Amino acid sequence: MKIKIFCDFDGTITKQDTTDAVLETFAWPEYRDWERKWEGGLITARECMQQQTRLIQADPETVCSFLTHLTIDPGIYVLEEECIKNGASLVIVSDGIDFLMDTILRVHGLDHLPHYSNRLHWGEDGRPSLTFPYGDAVCQGGCGVCKCRLLEQNGHPDIQTVYIGDGLSDRCVVHRADRVFAKKRLQTYCIAKGIIHDSFETLTDVARSLFGKPSALQSVIEEKR
Repeated sequence: MKIKIFCDFDGTITKQDTTDAVLETFAWPEYRDWERKWEGGLITARECMQQQTRLIQADPETVCSFLTHLTIDPGIYVLEEECIKNGASLVIVSDGIDFLMDTILRVHGLDHLPHYSNRLHWGEDGRPSLTFPYGDAVCQGGCGVCKCRLLEQNGHPDIQTVYIGDGLSDRCVVHRADRVFAKKRLQTYCIAKGIIHDSFETLTDVARSLFGKPSALQSVIEEKR
């Protein structure tokens, strides 16, 4: 059976949440108020991100320069290599922001991978705003990117779907994937809900669990840490 892997971006491929990093650096402090409202269940994730994005006080060039210093898990190269060797597909699904993800993927030579996220627009006044091309009006999680919908659209009865994630935007989709790899808050959620999952620290761990001992490329990648 073929394998199709759906991998979260922020905190899973990157070592920190890129949206949080940008907000902490460039947004008015009020962004934390919206975060608390979302965490308290008063607004959806989509509403939270819309409001927070408007508080960013920086131009695209400044944000882009900042992003080049953020690091990723080198295990993504191991996972991609093992997917190629074993005929598996790898797709990145994120409830984050395309400008941030596109920049980081390009810097690290990974922009050829299929990826989905919310879309950032810079207005004539220089202010950013978001649109949600991969949303779903009935998304139970209220996310900008409905990962359940993407999994269903890209799935097939003859394909084993694998989901890899770490955060709150991954809660709905782990109920639908055939196999789940979880860490941090997502692992806590899986334990609380009794969802069978594999824990992981790095994407090299995931590659090893899915495909066995990774190739010699692993030793090269590990040196980049």
